[in-house]
Amino acid sequence: MAKENVIQMNMPQVRRPEFGLEQNFTKYYADGNAVLTQILNSLHVVFPEGEKLFIRSVKYFQDEIKDPQLKARIKGFIGQETQHMAQHEKIWDTLESQGVNVREYDAWYSKNAYETVEGTIRKIFGEETYKKLALSVTCALEHYTATLAEVAMDPELNAMQGFDENMKALLMWHAAEEIEHKSVAFDVMKQINSGEVIKNAGMVIGTWALLWYGAVGAVKFLAEDKDIKLTDIPASIAEKAPLTAKLLAAMVPKLVQYFRPDFHPDQMNNDYLATEYFDKNQKFFQKAG
Repeated sequence: MAKENVIQMNMPQVRRPEFGLEQNFTKYYADGNAVLTQILNSLHVVFPEGEKLFIRSVKYFQDEIKDPQLKARIKGFIGQETQHMAQHEKIWDTLESQGVNVREYDAWYSKNAYETVEGTIRKIFGEETYKKLALSVTCALEHYTATLAEVAMDPELNAMQGFDENMKALLMWHAAEEIEHKSVAFDVMKQINSGEVIKNAGMVIGTWALLWYGAVGAVKFLAEDKDIKLTDIPASIAEKAPLTAKLLAAMVPKLVQYFRPDFHPDQMNNDYLATEYFDKNQKFFQKAG
């Protein structure tokens, strides 16, 4: 079943990054491309609130877990997600100084996603089903982030070529830890036996949420950017079209695997990318207390 031919999962380690990038990255840090930069800026807003969802969705079932190893992995997962949330929010002041209204978007996004949408799901399905759906959405989005991490870190794809080195350091660290804890929430979901319907529903909801809120933020930030013209946007999109096609070709088959009944995140043979990254970049981290 799910554990056959599965690589051994590392225990998530909580690290405190020391990149020193909070006020030290260029406005169009994504290879000088305004569209790609504003898409990533939208994710800098979407991720922190999403990570709060991930933490609480796992905590809903934490007391039901008896396996001491999984309990330790949950603790590491929560610690890593807390650091991710903090590190993305650290750069908001600089983004605001560059004319990106991240806090305004965060206020709308937080209310819409986690009061209106999440509240509606709670009312329709009831508290117990809601909690299982929240965990299944977390598992789905963890699969997205681990897949994004894999293609971002793949040296053959070279997805971050030309990126500001300070921002690249933040994104590479986040990517490596997404790979490191990719199966924690999924193993919690398996322990509580949510079933295939809820598992797959989580992927549908998670896909909609990631694409919708990521796109709305990017469009808002592009529309408000006084340093680019609307007529420049098609050229910016065309510039990254070949890379986008290559990344989608690498990602889509991996994402679709999630719907297999025997799928498990540890079947994705990408742990070596995280291991190699941390072996080479210990200078950036101290162990979080």
